[in-house]
Amino acid sequence: MKKETILRRVPALCIAALIFYLSSRPTLPVPLPPILGADKLAHLAAYAVLSFLACFWIRAESWKRRPVLFFVSVVLIVSLYGALDEFHQSFVPGRMPSVWDWLADTLGAGLGVLVYRGIPKPLR
Repeated sequence: MKKETILRRVPALCIAALIFYLSSRPTLPVPLPPILGADKLAHLAAYAVLSFLACFWIRAESWKRRPVLFFVSVVLIVSLYGALDEFHQSFVPGRMPSVWDWLADTLGAGLGVLVYRGIPKPLR
């Protein structure tokens, strides 16, 4: 595998590992005062970043040929990771899986791909 290919994949793997690590913690820091829905926004943001970085796994030429296929593929893969993360949380004391968190993960995945697709081609 080329060095360039590896470097395009490492950031997404790091974010996925960070998400897994944070999900393994019994508690997470919360803003003071607690903000209603802040956890859902955190899920949305984390999974938007993950899907944005996952888009770099796919070569630009491939995106050009089949943009809908790759859009759906990235969103589905990141959403599946979110579902697995929620399942993983069911084994962590003090944490509970949530369909609403998974929905925020999935919306974030879609948002991340939309942001990636909106970036001018020379910057991708």
